[in-house]
Amino acid sequence: MAALGVVALAALALGRGPSPRPATRRAAPTLPSAAPSEPSASPVDPEEIRDVFRFAREAGAAVSTEAGPGAPAPRPTPSAAAGPRLVGLVRRSGRLLAALASDGEVVLAGPGEPAAGVTVLSVGEDGVRVRRPDGSEATLLLP
Repeated sequence: MAALGVVALAALALGRGPSPRPATRRAAPTLPSAAPSEPSASPVDPEEIRDVFRFAREAGAAVSTEAGPGAPAPRPTPSAAAGPRLVGLVRRSGRLLAALASDGEVVLAGPGEPAAGVTVLSVGEDGVRVRRPDGSEATLLLP
């Protein structure tokens, strides 16, 4: 009988005795509802949306046209009538060719060859001499 009493005391010590009062469950915290929010009352103005494919100045951001002190004078934009720009020199098969850019395309041309609306007269390390359609000649220099 003594052994049975020791086992009963051990069971009580380990918590196997009569179960305590059931614990009250706490209410789970409430989460915000996943219901869609209401659409905004004001419509979106397409002019205010940022175009990620353009820089801020291209998107119409206000740029001061007034030159401040020490600011370089703005360079004139070449017109389409001005002709192509010289963007580089290329050596192929021992010949020096001019890389002329016009209307977003780059064309290679050597002396005597027409390209980008002009005829190349000569190509040198210092620049390229071209004849325009109106007959005038010009020297194009590398940038």
